[in-house]
Amino acid sequence: MKKILSNRKNQIICLIIALEITACSFTGAGIYNISNERYMNEQTQLSNSVVTMTLASVAGNHKILLDANQVQTVDSKRWKGPVLTKSRGTITGPSGKETYYNLNMDGVVSIMRGIGNDDEYWVRDDGCKMLGDYIMVAADLSIRPRGSLVDTSLGKGIVCDTGSFTNSNPYQLDIAVSW
Repeated sequence: MKKILSNRKNQIICLIIALEITACSFTGAGIYNISNERYMNEQTQLSNSVVTMTLASVAGNHKILLDANQVQTVDSKRWKGPVLTKSRGTITGPSGKETYYNLNMDGVVSIMRGIGNDDEYWVRDDGCKMLGDYIMVAADLSIRPRGSLVDTSLGKGIVCDTGSFTNSNPYQLDIAVSW
């Protein structure tokens, strides 16, 4: 999976079927046309319940109006269920069963570098091991390939690793932590 934008805070996902754009993500930084892999500058304005975007592309400038009700804000903090902790050990999160593991992540980070992810590796205050803005998780790579984004009870995760747990539950996520 290609890195679309490094700043994913307040990201809005939308589906537009026009101007050869079939799926796009946008922030204040710009729009990335996933289907054609072309970057386009944009200006976004929110006015009452309408989102106005002006796109600058090879074909010229285009204005798109979206009803705010048609725009979905991606916010993994909306999860209202249990949150994975060391004492809980395992929970059912927004994407299914969640467990945790604490291993040296140098090899996993190296693999992610090899597929083009150059986001910073760091450990969040709560102990979650991070790659950029995302919690590092292990998953069944035949279902969720490396680089896939998944919702976890602790926030948005990025699939970086796998494990033998996938033999018994291919939908389970194993979250990388320092506990």
